[in-house]
Amino acid sequence: MTPTKPYGTLPPGASKSITPFEIHVSDEQFSDFKTLLRLSPIAKPSYENQESRKPQNLGVTRDWVIQAKTHWQETYDWRKEEAYINSFPQYIAEVQDDDGRTIKVHFLALFSEKEGAIPVVQSHGWPSTFAEFIPECEMLRKKYSPQTLPYHMIIPSLPGWCFSDAPPLDRDWKYEDSARILHKLMLALGFGKTGYAGQGGDIGAGVVRNMAARYPECKALHLNFSYINSPPFADDVEAQLEDVEKKGLERLYQFGQTGNAYGKMHGTRTSTIGQVLSSSPLALMSWIGEKYLEWVDPEHPISLNTILTEVSLFWFSGCAGTSLYPYREDYLWGIYQPTYLHGQEHLYVSKKFGFSYFPKDISAIPKAWMEKTGTLGWFKRHESGGHFPALERTSVLLEDLEVFLGDVWE
Repeated sequence: MTPTKPYGTLPPGASKSITPFEIHVSDEQFSDFKTLLRLSPIAKPSYENQESRKPQNLGVTRDWVIQAKTHWQETYDWRKEEAYINSFPQYIAEVQDDDGRTIKVHFLALFSEKEGAIPVVQSHGWPSTFAEFIPECEMLRKKYSPQTLPYHMIIPSLPGWCFSDAPPLDRDWKYEDSARILHKLMLALGFGKTGYAGQGGDIGAGVVRNMAARYPECKALHLNFSYINSPPFADDVEAQLEDVEKKGLERLYQFGQTGNAYGKMHGTRTSTIGQVLSSSPLALMSWIGEKYLEWVDPEHPISLNTILTEVSLFWFSGCAGTSLYPYREDYLWGIYQPTYLHGQEHLYVSKKFGFSYFPKDISAIPKAWMEKTGTLGWFKRHESGGHFPALERTSVLLEDLEVFLGDVWE
């Protein structure tokens, strides 16, 4: 392991409990995976899994599963992907929680050697991992040297994901808990005095919103996702909505009818789903792959190789079951809470607040709605893009973040 990779110099105030890390899947684990994948049977043909039923959105087709399994077995090169991920600096931080427990947090980072560089923490969601932001980091290290990089980019694995510790076994774990741990990580890196900015989508948006609402050190927030379900002010702002926003709400309502069964299962049958997804790489690939196929803008599909890297990280780290806990907070007796996380009063953001709107997201929230959740001072509406802009429209999301920080950071 090389502790002095480019962009790998820890800030002067960083805690000594932060140590370099690399991913190394053992040959034995890799061999077991290959055997399990080879022995995993494909479901026999059915009315629902035919390619002709694809427009009905009944889930992944049998043909896609066959294609993806074959690619995973015969073409996909995990060792190559593992080496590429390891070309970026990664670390394990031992974060002491308020109750005295130590929680290990894995994160990838690009540290700047430039004075005044802005600390930025980016948080992934589900079914993504920290690797969702690697294309962005690749762009940054091509654009800037360690001496000119304007940011410290911190990309943690949320508790329960990949190589971070899972939440404790003796109590519940919520968004505010993950937010507290990531906040403590940023403090451990020495960013308490300068402050930091938060950015995220999906579950990560809920985490960094918590950070912005709860901690003064989080001075700015940029989101590319929000979920607000039937807010009381919807009728009041109806006249302010653009046509594209009305179509986005139609997509949101349709998702609520036919697309969120997975979330209800995560939230109400968390243990069962975790057991199933942890038992078969083919089951995990089908469950996760479906989301990467359906939640994107068709103009910006995500490559099969990228999907399999995300699935492989879930499989090799064994986090399929420990990453589902946020959905228990998202659902109450199997239905969405009235305003979900992003509409609750105690999570109102009174900091510098920006939002990037992608019309094909599963939850494309109108500007007028977002303005009710914080002091929204920066907004960019894009003509294309879906739920995974960090993968679908990497350069666009990165440009938004850079422009936002340039406009608001003091």
